[in-house]
Amino acid sequence: MIDFGELTALAAREGRERIGVGVVVRDASGRILLIRRAPHDALPGLWEYPGGGRDDGEGVEEGAARELAEETGLAGLPLEYLRHLDFTNQSGRRVRQFVFTSTVPDGTPVALSADHDDHQWADANSLPPTGDGQREVIEWLTRRLAIPGWRPVGGYLTTIARPTAYGSFLITDPQGRILGMRSTINPTVWNFPGGNVEHGRTPFATALIEGMEELGLDLAAENPEVTAQRRLVAVIHEQAGTEYPVPVCGYVFDGGVLTPEQQARIRLDPAEHTEWRFETAHDWRALMDPDRYQRLRQVLRAHRSGLTLYLERPAPPDDDFEGVLVLVTDPAGRLLMNLREDRPGPWPGYWTPIGGWREGRETAEETAAREVAEEAGITVSDLRPLPGPHHDLGLPLTQVLHAVWTGPESDLQLGDEGLAVRMVPLDEVPLLKVPPYMQHYLPLLAASADRIAGGTA
Repeated sequence: MIDFGELTALAAREGRERIGVGVVVRDASGRILLIRRAPHDALPGLWEYPGGGRDDGEGVEEGAARELAEETGLAGLPLEYLRHLDFTNQSGRRVRQFVFTSTVPDGTPVALSADHDDHQWADANSLPPTGDGQREVIEWLTRRLAIPGWRPVGGYLTTIARPTAYGSFLITDPQGRILGMRSTINPTVWNFPGGNVEHGRTPFATALIEGMEELGLDLAAENPEVTAQRRLVAVIHEQAGTEYPVPVCGYVFDGGVLTPEQQARIRLDPAEHTEWRFETAHDWRALMDPDRYQRLRQVLRAHRSGLTLYLERPAPPDDDFEGVLVLVTDPAGRLLMNLREDRPGPWPGYWTPIGGWREGRETAEETAAREVAEEAGITVSDLRPLPGPHHDLGLPLTQVLHAVWTGPESDLQLGDEGLAVRMVPLDEVPLLKVPPYMQHYLPLLAASADRIAGGTA
Protein backbone atom coordinates (compact mmCIF):
# COMPACT_ATOMS: atom_id res chain seq x y z
CA MET A 1 0.00 0.00 0.00
CA ILE A 2 1.32 3.43 -0.98
CA ASP A 3 1.62 5.85 1.94
CA PHE A 4 0.21 9.02 0.41
CA GLY A 5 0.32 10.67 3.82
CA GLU A 6 4.10 10.42 3.74
CA LEU A 7 4.19 11.52 0.10
CA THR A 8 2.12 14.63 0.80
CA ALA A 9 4.35 15.43 3.80
CA LEU A 10 7.36 15.10 1.49
CA ALA A 11 5.70 17.50 -0.96
CA ALA A 12 5.27 20.06 1.83
CA ARG A 13 8.92 19.69 2.86
CA GLU A 14 9.88 20.34 -0.74
CA GLY A 15 7.88 23.60 -0.85
CA ARG A 16 4.70 22.44 -2.56
CA GLU A 17 1.71 24.43 -1.36
CA ARG A 18 -1.17 22.40 -2.74
CA ILE A 19 -1.91 18.78 -3.56
CA GLY A 20 -3.67 17.98 -6.83
CA VAL A 21 -4.88 14.74 -8.41
CA GLY A 22 -5.24 13.57 -12.00
CA VAL A 23 -6.26 10.43 -13.89
CA VAL A 24 -5.00 9.34 -17.31
CA VAL A 25 -7.75 7.08 -18.66
CA ARG A 26 -6.87 4.80 -21.58
CA ASP A 27 -9.17 2.70 -23.70
CA ALA A 28 -8.41 -0.79 -24.99
CA SER A 29 -6.93 0.71 -28.16
CA GLY A 30 -4.44 2.75 -26.16
CA ARG A 31 -6.06 6.13 -26.73
CA ILE A 32 -6.15 8.77 -24.01
CA LEU A 33 -9.34 10.39 -22.69
CA LEU A 34 -9.06 14.18 -22.86
CA ILE A 35 -11.75 16.67 -21.85
CA ARG A 36 -12.03 20.30 -22.94
CA ARG A 37 -12.57 23.18 -20.54
CA ALA A 38 -15.80 25.09 -21.07
CA PRO A 39 -15.76 28.77 -22.21
CA HIS A 40 -16.69 30.04 -18.75
CA ASP A 41 -13.88 28.12 -16.99
CA ALA A 42 -10.29 29.19 -16.48
CA LEU A 43 -8.14 28.48 -19.55
CA PRO A 44 -11.16 27.89 -21.83
CA GLY A 45 -10.64 25.48 -24.69
CA LEU A 46 -7.68 23.69 -23.04
CA TRP A 47 -7.71 19.93 -23.34
CA GLU A 48 -6.65 17.95 -20.26
CA TYR A 49 -6.97 14.66 -18.53
CA PRO A 50 -9.49 14.59 -15.63
CA GLY A 51 -8.27 16.03 -12.36
CA GLY A 52 -8.37 18.83 -9.86
CA GLY A 53 -7.69 19.72 -6.26
CA ARG A 54 -7.96 17.46 -3.27
CA ASP A 55 -10.66 18.38 -0.75
CA ASP A 56 -9.77 19.00 2.89
CA GLY A 57 -9.41 15.75 4.81
CA GLU A 58 -9.68 13.68 1.64
CA GLY A 59 -7.27 10.92 0.76
CA VAL A 60 -5.25 11.31 -2.42
CA GLU A 61 -6.66 8.23 -4.14
CA GLU A 62 -10.19 9.12 -3.00
CA GLY A 63 -9.75 12.60 -4.44
CA ALA A 64 -8.63 11.20 -7.78
CA ALA A 65 -11.63 8.88 -7.96
CA ARG A 66 -14.02 11.73 -7.04
CA GLU A 67 -12.61 14.13 -9.66
CA LEU A 68 -12.80 11.45 -12.33
CA ALA A 69 -16.43 10.66 -11.49
CA GLU A 70 -17.46 14.33 -11.29
CA GLU A 71 -15.84 15.34 -14.58
CA THR A 72 -16.49 12.26 -16.74
CA GLY A 73 -19.11 10.11 -14.98
CA LEU A 74 -16.60 7.25 -14.79
CA ALA A 75 -17.00 5.80 -11.31
CA GLY A 76 -15.65 2.73 -9.57
CA LEU A 77 -12.63 2.31 -11.85
CA PRO A 78 -9.52 0.61 -10.40
CA LEU A 79 -6.83 3.28 -10.21
CA GLU A 80 -3.08 2.63 -10.31
CA TYR A 81 -0.69 5.33 -9.12
CA LEU A 82 1.47 6.49 -11.97
CA ARG A 83 3.78 9.38 -11.01
CA HIS A 84 3.65 13.01 -9.88
CA LEU A 85 3.63 16.28 -11.80
CA ASP A 86 4.86 19.57 -10.31
CA PHE A 87 3.58 22.88 -11.69
CA THR A 88 2.56 26.40 -10.71
CA ASN A 89 -1.18 27.10 -10.96
CA GLN A 90 -3.02 30.22 -12.13
CA SER A 91 -2.82 31.68 -8.62
CA GLY A 92 0.95 31.29 -8.53
CA ARG A 93 0.86 28.45 -6.02
CA ARG A 94 3.20 25.51 -6.36
CA VAL A 95 1.20 22.32 -6.85
CA ARG A 96 2.17 18.65 -6.74
CA GLN A 97 -0.31 16.56 -8.68
CA PHE A 98 -0.45 12.82 -8.01
CA VAL A 99 -1.38 11.14 -11.29
CA PHE A 100 -3.19 7.81 -11.57
CA THR A 101 -4.18 5.72 -14.58
CA SER A 102 -6.95 3.31 -15.49
CA THR A 103 -8.18 1.41 -18.55
CA VAL A 104 -11.73 1.09 -19.94
CA PRO A 105 -13.21 -0.73 -22.94
CA ASP A 106 -13.43 1.03 -26.28
CA GLY A 107 -16.64 2.99 -26.63
CA THR A 108 -17.12 3.58 -22.89
CA PRO A 109 -19.63 6.45 -22.55
CA VAL A 110 -18.49 9.70 -20.91
CA ALA A 111 -20.78 12.15 -19.07
CA LEU A 112 -19.11 15.57 -18.77
CA SER A 113 -19.55 18.04 -15.94
CA ALA A 114 -20.59 21.66 -16.54
CA ASP A 115 -16.95 22.72 -16.42
CA HIS A 116 -16.16 20.84 -19.66
CA ASP A 117 -17.88 20.96 -23.02
CA ASP A 118 -16.29 18.19 -25.10
CA HIS A 119 -14.22 15.04 -24.91
CA GLN A 120 -12.18 12.87 -27.25
CA TRP A 121 -10.11 9.70 -27.24
CA ALA A 122 -6.80 10.98 -28.55
CA ASP A 123 -3.76 9.20 -29.89
CA ALA A 124 -0.71 10.01 -27.77
CA ASN A 125 1.20 11.04 -30.89
CA SER A 126 -1.40 13.61 -31.99
CA LEU A 127 -2.69 15.31 -28.87
CA PRO A 128 -4.90 18.40 -29.07
CA PRO A 129 -3.71 21.65 -27.38
CA THR A 130 -2.88 20.81 -23.77
CA GLY A 131 -0.44 21.95 -21.10
CA ASP A 132 3.23 21.06 -21.36
CA GLY A 133 3.15 19.17 -18.09
CA GLN A 134 0.20 17.00 -19.04
CA ARG A 135 1.67 16.37 -22.48
CA GLU A 136 4.90 15.24 -20.82
CA VAL A 137 3.00 12.85 -18.52
CA ILE A 138 1.06 11.31 -21.40
CA GLU A 139 4.11 10.92 -23.61
CA TRP A 140 6.10 9.46 -20.70
CA LEU A 141 3.33 6.93 -20.04
CA THR A 142 3.17 5.99 -23.71
CA ARG A 143 6.90 5.33 -23.84
CA ARG A 144 6.78 3.20 -20.73
CA LEU A 145 3.81 1.16 -21.94
CA ALA A 146 5.80 0.26 -25.05
CA ILE A 147 8.29 -1.60 -22.83
CA PRO A 148 7.27 -5.29 -22.58
CA GLY A 149 6.13 -6.22 -19.10
CA TRP A 150 6.09 -2.66 -17.73
CA ARG A 151 3.19 -1.52 -15.58
CA PRO A 152 2.57 1.55 -13.41
CA VAL A 153 4.27 1.51 -10.03
CA GLY A 154 0.93 1.42 -8.21
CA GLY A 155 0.08 -1.87 -9.90
CA TYR A 156 3.62 -3.24 -9.85
CA LEU A 157 3.78 -2.93 -6.06
CA THR A 158 0.90 -5.39 -5.76
CA THR A 159 3.00 -8.09 -7.45
CA ILE A 160 6.07 -8.05 -5.20
CA ALA A 161 6.74 -9.07 -1.62
CA ARG A 162 6.73 -5.97 0.55
CA PRO A 163 8.33 -6.84 3.90
CA THR A 164 7.70 -5.08 7.13
CA ALA A 165 10.81 -3.66 8.79
CA TYR A 166 12.05 -3.30 12.33
CA GLY A 167 14.90 -1.48 14.03
CA SER A 168 16.51 -2.76 17.23
CA PHE A 169 19.58 -2.44 19.44
CA LEU A 170 22.09 -5.03 20.59
CA ILE A 171 22.97 -3.94 24.14
CA THR A 172 25.49 -5.59 26.46
CA ASP A 173 26.69 -5.16 30.03
CA PRO A 174 30.34 -4.68 31.09
CA GLN A 175 30.79 -8.48 31.18
CA GLY A 176 29.66 -8.82 27.56
CA ARG A 177 26.31 -10.40 28.37
CA ILE A 178 23.37 -9.56 26.11
CA LEU A 179 20.20 -7.71 27.14
CA GLY A 180 16.87 -9.39 26.52
CA MET A 181 13.32 -8.53 27.59
CA ARG A 182 10.52 -11.04 28.20
CA SER A 183 7.40 -10.40 26.13
CA THR A 184 4.17 -9.73 27.99
CA ILE A 185 2.08 -11.18 25.16
CA ASN A 186 4.17 -14.34 24.77
CA PRO A 187 6.27 -15.01 27.90
CA THR A 188 8.41 -17.58 26.05
CA VAL A 189 9.78 -14.84 23.76
CA TRP A 190 12.74 -12.61 24.65
CA ASN A 191 13.27 -9.48 22.55
CA PHE A 192 15.98 -6.92 21.87
CA PRO A 193 14.91 -3.31 22.50
CA GLY A 194 13.23 -2.17 19.27
CA GLY A 195 10.11 -2.48 17.18
CA ASN A 196 8.45 -2.25 13.79
CA VAL A 197 9.15 0.78 11.61
CA GLU A 198 6.09 3.01 11.35
CA HIS A 199 5.28 5.39 8.51
CA GLY A 200 7.71 8.27 8.30
CA ARG A 201 10.35 6.70 10.56
CA THR A 202 13.72 5.19 9.77
CA PRO A 203 14.91 1.91 11.35
CA PHE A 204 17.44 3.77 13.53
CA ALA A 205 14.89 6.35 14.71
CA THR A 206 12.54 3.47 15.48
CA ALA A 207 15.18 1.73 17.59
CA LEU A 208 15.77 4.93 19.60
CA ILE A 209 12.07 5.62 20.13
CA GLU A 210 11.29 2.03 21.05
CA GLY A 211 14.29 1.93 23.39
CA MET A 212 12.89 4.91 25.24
CA GLU A 213 9.40 3.41 25.43
CA GLU A 214 10.49 -0.10 26.39
CA LEU A 215 13.44 0.62 28.71
CA GLY A 216 12.71 4.14 29.87
CA LEU A 217 16.22 5.11 28.73
CA ASP A 218 17.24 7.62 26.07
CA LEU A 219 20.07 5.63 24.52
CA ALA A 220 21.22 8.62 22.48
CA ALA A 221 21.90 10.37 25.79
CA GLU A 222 23.06 7.31 27.73
CA ASN A 223 25.56 6.11 25.11
CA PRO A 224 26.09 9.13 22.83
CA GLU A 225 29.44 8.05 21.39
CA VAL A 226 28.04 4.69 20.29
CA THR A 227 24.64 5.76 19.03
CA ALA A 228 26.07 8.77 17.18
CA GLN A 229 27.95 6.33 14.94
CA ARG A 230 24.68 4.59 14.00
CA ARG A 231 26.69 1.43 13.61
CA LEU A 232 24.64 -1.12 11.73
CA VAL A 233 25.51 -4.56 13.08
CA ALA A 234 23.38 -6.74 10.82
CA VAL A 235 20.53 -6.74 8.33
CA ILE A 236 18.33 -9.81 8.67
CA HIS A 237 15.80 -10.87 6.06
CA GLU A 238 13.27 -13.35 7.36
CA GLN A 239 10.91 -15.16 5.01
CA ALA A 240 7.20 -15.23 5.71
CA GLY A 241 6.11 -17.92 8.14
CA THR A 242 2.92 -19.19 9.71
CA GLU A 243 3.46 -17.08 12.83
CA TYR A 244 4.12 -13.85 10.89
CA PRO A 245 2.88 -14.34 7.32
CA VAL A 246 4.84 -11.56 5.57
CA PRO A 247 8.58 -11.12 5.02
CA VAL A 248 10.47 -9.06 7.59
CA CYS A 249 13.65 -7.03 7.13
CA GLY A 250 15.38 -6.24 10.41
CA TYR A 251 18.09 -3.68 11.14
CA VAL A 252 20.14 -4.35 14.29
CA PHE A 253 22.27 -1.47 15.58
CA ASP A 254 24.98 -1.33 18.24
CA GLY A 255 23.41 0.09 21.40
CA GLY A 256 26.60 0.02 23.43
CA VAL A 257 27.16 -1.04 27.04
CA LEU A 258 24.89 -0.27 29.96
CA THR A 259 26.66 0.23 33.29
CA PRO A 260 25.13 -1.03 36.56
CA GLU A 261 24.04 2.56 37.32
CA GLN A 262 22.27 2.81 33.97
CA GLN A 263 20.68 -0.60 34.43
CA ALA A 264 19.25 0.55 37.76
CA ARG A 265 17.25 3.18 35.89
CA ILE A 266 15.59 0.74 33.47
CA ARG A 267 11.81 1.05 33.67
CA LEU A 268 9.94 -1.45 31.53
CA ASP A 269 6.59 -0.79 29.88
CA PRO A 270 4.48 -3.57 31.46
CA ALA A 271 2.21 -3.64 28.43
CA GLU A 272 5.14 -4.93 26.39
CA HIS A 273 7.65 -6.67 28.71
CA THR A 274 7.56 -8.18 32.17
CA GLU A 275 11.29 -8.52 32.95
CA TRP A 276 14.76 -7.88 31.60
CA ARG A 277 18.06 -9.64 32.09
CA PHE A 278 21.60 -9.89 30.77
CA GLU A 279 22.74 -13.41 29.87
CA THR A 280 25.68 -14.98 28.05
CA ALA A 281 25.10 -16.34 24.57
CA HIS A 282 25.46 -19.84 26.05
CA ASP A 283 22.75 -19.23 28.67
CA TRP A 284 20.32 -17.58 26.22
CA ARG A 285 20.11 -20.90 24.42
CA ALA A 286 18.05 -22.41 27.24
CA LEU A 287 15.61 -19.47 27.14
CA MET A 288 15.00 -19.11 23.40
CA ASP A 289 13.41 -21.24 20.73
CA PRO A 290 15.89 -22.50 18.09
CA ASP A 291 15.00 -19.88 15.46
CA ARG A 292 15.45 -16.94 17.81
CA TYR A 293 18.62 -18.42 19.23
CA GLN A 294 20.08 -18.79 15.75
CA ARG A 295 19.20 -15.17 14.99
CA LEU A 296 20.98 -14.14 18.20
CA ARG A 297 24.07 -16.14 17.27
CA GLN A 298 24.10 -14.58 13.80
CA VAL A 299 23.88 -11.07 15.23
CA LEU A 300 26.61 -11.79 17.77
CA ARG A 301 28.87 -13.07 14.97
CA ALA A 302 28.38 -9.81 13.11
CA HIS A 303 29.01 -7.80 16.29
CA ARG A 304 32.23 -9.68 17.11
CA SER A 305 33.61 -9.38 13.61
CA GLY A 306 33.07 -5.64 13.28
CA LEU A 307 31.51 -6.36 9.87
CA THR A 308 27.97 -5.47 8.91
CA LEU A 309 26.56 -8.80 7.81
CA TYR A 310 23.57 -9.52 5.61
CA LEU A 311 21.83 -12.55 7.11
CA GLU A 312 18.89 -14.67 6.05
CA ARG A 313 16.37 -16.69 8.01
CA PRO A 314 16.09 -19.47 7.17
CA ALA A 315 19.75 -19.51 6.23
CA PRO A 316 20.84 -21.00 2.88
CA PRO A 317 21.87 -24.67 3.29
CA ASP A 318 25.59 -23.98 2.77
CA ASP A 319 25.49 -21.14 5.30
CA ASP A 320 23.27 -22.69 7.96
CA PHE A 321 25.77 -23.00 10.80
CA GLU A 322 27.18 -20.82 13.54
CA GLY A 323 29.74 -23.16 15.07
CA VAL A 324 31.87 -26.21 14.40
CA LEU A 325 32.91 -29.39 16.18
CA VAL A 326 36.27 -30.58 14.84
CA LEU A 327 37.17 -34.25 15.28
CA VAL A 328 40.91 -34.51 14.64
CA THR A 329 42.32 -38.03 14.59
CA ASP A 330 45.81 -39.39 13.83
CA PRO A 331 46.86 -42.58 11.98
CA ALA A 332 47.06 -44.39 15.32
CA GLY A 333 43.33 -43.87 15.82
CA ARG A 334 43.60 -41.27 18.58
CA LEU A 335 41.33 -38.23 18.96
CA LEU A 336 42.46 -34.71 19.82
CA MET A 337 40.72 -33.63 23.06
CA ASN A 338 40.73 -30.40 25.11
CA LEU A 339 40.15 -30.26 28.87
CA ARG A 340 37.83 -27.31 29.42
CA GLU A 341 38.19 -24.93 32.34
CA ASP A 342 35.76 -25.44 35.22
CA ARG A 343 33.97 -22.13 34.89
CA PRO A 344 30.61 -20.90 33.51
CA GLY A 345 30.23 -21.75 29.85
CA PRO A 346 29.75 -24.83 27.69
CA TRP A 347 30.92 -28.10 29.25
CA PRO A 348 32.99 -26.80 32.20
CA GLY A 349 35.49 -29.38 33.41
CA TYR A 350 34.79 -31.75 30.50
CA TRP A 351 37.09 -33.21 27.90
CA THR A 352 35.74 -32.18 24.50
CA PRO A 353 36.93 -32.16 20.89
CA ILE A 354 38.08 -28.85 19.44
CA GLY A 355 35.23 -26.49 18.59
CA GLY A 356 34.00 -22.95 18.59
CA TRP A 357 31.84 -20.30 17.02
CA ARG A 358 32.05 -18.97 13.50
CA GLU A 359 33.64 -15.57 12.87
CA GLY A 360 32.72 -13.08 10.16
CA ARG A 361 32.08 -14.69 6.78
CA GLU A 362 34.07 -17.87 7.43
CA THR A 363 33.17 -21.16 5.84
CA ALA A 364 32.85 -24.19 8.08
CA GLU A 365 36.29 -25.40 6.98
CA GLU A 366 37.88 -22.01 7.71
CA THR A 367 36.25 -21.89 11.14
CA ALA A 368 37.45 -25.41 11.93
CA ALA A 369 41.05 -24.77 10.83
CA ARG A 370 41.20 -21.55 12.89
CA GLU A 371 39.79 -23.19 16.02
CA VAL A 372 42.28 -26.05 15.82
CA ALA A 373 45.17 -23.61 15.41
CA GLU A 374 43.96 -21.47 18.31
CA GLU A 375 43.22 -24.30 20.74
CA ALA A 376 45.94 -26.82 19.86
CA GLY A 377 48.61 -24.89 17.91
CA ILE A 378 48.58 -27.17 14.88
CA THR A 379 47.51 -26.81 11.26
CA VAL A 380 45.00 -29.23 9.76
CA SER A 381 43.85 -29.50 6.16
CA ASP A 382 41.58 -31.68 4.07
CA LEU A 383 38.72 -31.09 6.50
CA ARG A 384 35.62 -33.02 5.57
CA PRO A 385 32.08 -33.12 6.95
CA LEU A 386 31.68 -36.17 9.16
CA PRO A 387 29.14 -38.50 7.48
CA GLY A 388 25.85 -38.58 9.37
CA PRO A 389 23.36 -39.15 10.69
CA HIS A 390 23.61 -36.09 12.90
CA HIS A 391 21.55 -35.11 15.90
CA ASP A 392 21.28 -32.03 18.08
CA LEU A 393 22.68 -33.68 21.22
CA GLY A 394 23.69 -30.33 22.66
CA LEU A 395 25.22 -29.06 19.41
CA PRO A 396 22.72 -26.63 17.85
CA LEU A 397 23.75 -24.72 14.72
CA THR A 398 26.93 -26.80 14.51
CA GLN A 399 28.68 -28.49 11.61
CA VAL A 400 30.79 -31.53 12.50
CA LEU A 401 34.02 -31.99 10.55
CA HIS A 402 36.77 -34.58 10.55
CA ALA A 403 40.47 -34.27 9.72
CA VAL A 404 43.44 -36.59 10.03
CA TRP A 405 46.60 -35.06 11.44
CA THR A 406 49.94 -36.81 10.89
CA GLY A 407 52.26 -34.66 13.02
CA PRO A 408 53.90 -35.67 16.32
CA GLU A 409 51.97 -35.12 19.54
CA SER A 410 54.85 -32.96 20.78
CA ASP A 411 53.71 -30.28 18.32
CA LEU A 412 50.50 -29.72 20.30
CA GLN A 413 50.45 -26.38 22.10
CA LEU A 414 47.63 -25.37 24.42
CA GLY A 415 46.08 -22.10 23.33
CA ASP A 416 44.10 -19.61 25.34
CA GLU A 417 41.20 -22.00 25.95
CA GLY A 418 41.22 -25.01 28.24
CA LEU A 419 43.68 -26.61 30.62
CA ALA A 420 45.26 -29.31 28.43
CA VAL A 421 45.21 -30.86 24.96
CA ARG A 422 46.24 -34.40 24.09
CA MET A 423 45.59 -37.26 21.74
CA VAL A 424 43.33 -39.90 23.33
CA PRO A 425 42.78 -43.44 21.94
CA LEU A 426 39.17 -43.74 20.79
CA ASP A 427 38.42 -46.62 23.15
CA GLU A 428 39.60 -44.53 26.10
CA VAL A 429 37.50 -41.45 25.29
CA PRO A 430 34.36 -42.83 27.06
CA LEU A 431 36.44 -43.26 30.24
CA LEU A 432 36.92 -39.49 30.44
CA LYS A 433 34.36 -36.95 31.55
CA VAL A 434 32.93 -36.16 28.11
CA PRO A 435 29.67 -34.64 26.81
CA PRO A 436 26.90 -37.14 25.97
CA TYR A 437 27.11 -36.30 22.26
CA MET A 438 30.41 -38.27 22.13
CA GLN A 439 28.43 -41.52 22.46
CA HIS A 440 26.83 -40.69 19.13
CA TYR A 441 29.89 -39.46 17.26
CA LEU A 442 32.54 -41.99 18.33
CA PRO A 443 31.14 -44.84 16.16
CA LEU A 444 30.73 -42.46 13.20
CA LEU A 445 34.26 -41.20 13.73
CA ALA A 446 35.70 -44.73 13.87
CA ALA A 447 33.93 -45.62 10.62
CA SER A 448 35.17 -42.44 8.96
CA ALA A 449 38.74 -43.08 10.11
CA ASP A 450 38.54 -46.61 8.71
CA ARG A 451 37.32 -45.31 5.34
CA ILE A 452 40.13 -42.74 5.19
CA ALA A 453 42.74 -45.35 6.15
CA GLY A 454 41.38 -47.60 3.40
CA GLY A 455 41.55 -44.81 0.83
CA THR A 456 37.81 -44.81 0.13
CA ALA A 457 36.96 -41.36 1.48
